Amino acid sequence: MDEDAERDPESPGEIAKRREFVSELDSEFRERRRELEEKAAADPWDYWPETHDDRYNEADYEIPPLWERLDSNARRIRRRMEHTDISNPLAATIGKTRLFPHYWSPGDNDDLTRKLDGNDATRVYLYLDLSPIAEYRIADRLKIGAIQSELDIEDTVSQSTLNRMPGRMEKERRYFYASETETLVRQWQGTPFEDWVREPTPETIAPDGEGVPPVQTIVRELRSETFKYIRLKRDASTEVSKDAAMRVLVAAANGNEFVNDAAKNLELKPWYDGSEIPTGQTLIHHIRKSSREEITRMFMEANEPLFEIADDDEYDYFPDKAEVAIDITDWPYFGDPDTDEYVRGTKSGRNYARAWKYITLSLVGTDTPLVLLVLPVRKRSEAPQYVRRLLRLASQYLDLHRVYLDAGTEFYSEDTISTVNEFDLELVMQGRKAGSDIKHLLNGMGRLDMDSSYYPYGVGGLDEDNYYAVGIKSEKKSRRRKSEPDEPMDDYTYFYTNLDPTEIPPEELASDYRGGGASRPGSA
Repeated sequence: MDEDAERDPESPGEIAKRREFVSELDSEFRERRRELEEKAAADPWDYWPETHDDRYNEADYEIPPLWERLDSNARRIRRRMEHTDISNPLAATIGKTRLFPHYWSPGDNDDLTRKLDGNDATRVYLYLDLSPIAEYRIADRLKIGAIQSELDIEDTVSQSTLNRMPGRMEKERRYFYASETETLVRQWQGTPFEDWVREPTPETIAPDGEGVPPVQTIVRELRSETFKYIRLKRDASTEVSKDAAMRVLVAAANGNEFVNDAAKNLELKPWYDGSEIPTGQTLIHHIRKSSREEITRMFMEANEPLFEIADDDEYDYFPDKAEVAIDITDWPYFGDPDTDEYVRGTKSGRNYARAWKYITLSLVGTDTPLVLLVLPVRKRSEAPQYVRRLLRLASQYLDLHRVYLDAGTEFYSEDTISTVNEFDLELVMQGRKAGSDIKHLLNGMGRLDMDSSYYPYGVGGLDEDNYYAVGIKSEKKSRRRKSEPDEPMDDYTYFYTNLDPTEIPPEELASDYRGGGASRPGSA
């Protein structure tokens, strides 16, 4: 995208006024033709157009703006895609658009690149300014013969040339093309063509004077960076757009609901055309065309640019010492448990006793928790392997410092704790109140009404010199209790850690866990 271009997109009011003017010209011509036809019917010998305007429709000679010509050709390309293989519909749309004589003149933009003439260079600039992908990927695509043919250019262009092209363009030409492309991407928002192009540039001032909400700007950027990696394997028989399908997935994710319910809810929204929203069954049909491994790979590919954005100097979101939380989350399953090897028994809920299970790694301790990685879980007993894989992947993006784990049996084990220790990380986890030693510690604290205490303790075969059992009184539990506890330890929370309590007091440890570990997905 040409980020430094001055843009003055055609406003909705200007578009309406221009189209109204053309419509009036057309209406006046048709009225004159009707009168002449009536006159000819009454007296054929007296029929003859009296003026030039009577013979020619001036509306046909009104030159549409470039963005409307691109929009018209895009609709033709989309219809062709139903029965023709097109590598890149955006490139095909630009290549189908005739620039001479209305939108480009011989001699313009000849100096943008040594390999291409001015007409071809203009097409490349339009592709650069409209495309939702980065310059280096555009350069790679322009090396593909099919895309060169669709864009109707004679040669390829390097990334460095792409970067320099906007600065070499004459100011008036650059201003014109940038304004036309900006109008186009705004007109395509919420249409089947939305995914073909980049997101609109944020407006400096909105009509209400408040400017574009920051959340809206961020969402636009996230959509443009991630949606292109999610492939639903749609073919020519597919009647709904990818954008419509993605809206159902987003709605399901936001509401933590099934796609069937999300699709039904979207159909009730007044701003959606119900015929454009796929049913949950249709969407699932397309999703099932991809294997579990392919879907996981798409998730990783979509997250990659988000990591780059978060780590960019502009945002600098990743801390120097990152804290992460790992958790296993259940997704209720209501079907036949024998149809999916990843479905396992779980704590009974409303109408279900089985679930899919996912292990997540989230960045915590920041303004907004961020789920970095998700893996499907087939066997909870293999938790150490999942934890090792998550930490290895996360280490590629973060400078890991501390890991929070909950009290699940798959985490409170020698193998999982040793896995975290392999990465030389700080560990804080909520332990299980099982075993005589832990019960003795917590009950003793309760009888003495102690606020906190600790002692060296090794889970399983772990060296007790390197780990500590930490007990701390829970004011929340004691306040909620309406009668005496069954055991004194009921009012206490147990943490297991490799941090020395003489250096980090138990109260601080508990506070860190509540602020970091408790903010992870699935935590209470």
